[in-house]
Amino acid sequence: EDCSGKTKDPVPWKEVIPRQDELIPPPYLPDGRKIREPSRMNRDEATELLDFWFDRQQNCRDVTFEFYGW
Repeated sequence: EDCSGKTKDPVPWKEVIPRQDELIPPPYLPDGRKIREPSRMNRDEATELLDFWFDRQQNCRDVTFEFYGW
């Protein structure tokens, strides 16, 4: 179940992207980066984001990724 309360409900990227500053706190993204719809990310963008989250997972006591529900 996801934050929409439905199982296997797709992420509404058209709603999330314009509101990401209020939905995704800055510590969960690389400095100065914005998230894009995953299907529109190129390999370098996706790798940078996944490496950032992996590093947080390995080296941080805090949550790796978190967002506010829409």
